[in-house]
Amino acid sequence: MFVRRGKGVPTGDGLTMLVPESQIRALIRLLSDEDERIVRTISGKLITIGPPAVPLLQEAEIEQPEMADRIASVLEEIHWTKIEDELVELSELPDHAMNLESGAFLIARHAYPALDVTYYREKLDTMAQEVRARIGSRTSGEETVNALNRYIFAEQGFKGNTKNYYEAENSFLNCVMDRRVGIPISLSVVYLLIGQRLELPLFGIGMPGHFLVKYESDRYKVFIDCFNGGALLTEKNCARFLTEAGYGFDDKYLQPIPVRAILSRMVKNLLAIYSKTDDHAKTSRLTKFMAILGGEPREDGL
Repeated sequence: MFVRRGKGVPTGDGLTMLVPESQIRALIRLLSDEDERIVRTISGKLITIGPPAVPLLQEAEIEQPEMADRIASVLEEIHWTKIEDELVELSELPDHAMNLESGAFLIARHAYPALDVTYYREKLDTMAQEVRARIGSRTSGEETVNALNRYIFAEQGFKGNTKNYYEAENSFLNCVMDRRVGIPISLSVVYLLIGQRLELPLFGIGMPGHFLVKYESDRYKVFIDCFNGGALLTEKNCARFLTEAGYGFDDKYLQPIPVRAILSRMVKNLLAIYSKTDDHAKTSRLTKFMAILGGEPREDGL
């Protein structure tokens, strides 16, 4: 049945069927049934309808508190399904076309369903504009990196979260931007996203045990340690760290890694955290995230 006022649901052939609002409301009412099998069936139908059913579910959640738990479960599944669908779409792109910013916000949205991504994108835009005003058009690579470091670490106060290193919030881009603390990879992502807006030659470096950013132009090359206040490192410094940490040195450790690998590493960090807290639901879902991204990062992370 196709009606004018309704909610869209995919039919499987690329078309969208409009599900009447009255039908969705009827399905929601059936969530109160005492038969668990019926509840599972109805929940599945609402999950299939997806985002179009969300406003009515949220309305019912308030008006019928006795069904709040069941409705919350359906809303959570709809949210996860949408996130997974977007991640699948992103991961199907070739590595050079994958968008780090979109992926990082997808990871954050799994924990914050109502995240206002536009707000945080605009904050990144503003930061980039403020840096641009400081560096001008003829600034050398060294001066550019110094100006960007002063802005991010001195003026904005971003720093490594040494007190609560293993908090999940350290891996969510919105939390890192709000709290100004994070782990090496999340702070590096902030640095990279600002740098992208400025069209700077910046790259993520996924060393074992530590994540860095590399600035590389014809005239200037340097590694930036965002966890340690933007400390500037040479290749020899990095080799010494790797050797002292027991990894040994290999040139491949200092090569830029693709967006897919950065996102996988962020997810794996979260997986390690949730595994330690025995959060099986989040562990299961993030394991699926890893499968969608299609590849295992190295055993180390952060």
